[in-house]
Amino acid sequence: MLFTEVTMKHLTRTQNRPGSLWDFMNDFERAFDTALTDRTSGAPTMARFNPAVDVDEGDDHYLVSMDLPGVKESDIKVDVHLGQLTISGKRVQETKKENSDGRYFERSFGSFQRSFTLPQEVDSDKIEARFENGVLEVFIPKAEKAQARTIKVENAKGGLFSRLLGEKSKDDNKEH
Repeated sequence: MLFTEVTMKHLTRTQNRPGSLWDFMNDFERAFDTALTDRTSGAPTMARFNPAVDVDEGDDHYLVSMDLPGVKESDIKVDVHLGQLTISGKRVQETKKENSDGRYFERSFGSFQRSFTLPQEVDSDKIEARFENGVLEVFIPKAEKAQARTIKVENAKGGLFSRLLGEKSKDDNKEH
């Protein structure tokens, strides 16, 4: 999946632009994958797993749901770094040795990675993920909105500015 912005207010996901150069590249990759198919078994030597994702927005949260059938919980990783939510993992093909004349595969296996740019309004410290029945759900709470408040104006004696700037009090200056 390559970079196009589809936003639900502020949550951005990446995907292909219809009719773009990326579609051509995806078609090329599919043709390349077909060329690398094992002619005897029909099994692709390089398969890609591209899980489907839904993004839903509620009043106080976003919910990212990803279909991951056949993926083990231990093979899923969810990271948040510099305003970017990244879900990655792998679906491993179990090898079965059977006495048959051939095999045909439509399911894809391999590594995957999806990234989402998080809006500034989320509380990234409270993001939670759960995996059940082949579906990963990532709950992304929105941060509480900043409330207006009045700032007290203090005199120049002491306070934060004096501590930060290392200003000496009038009494300290008289001693020298």
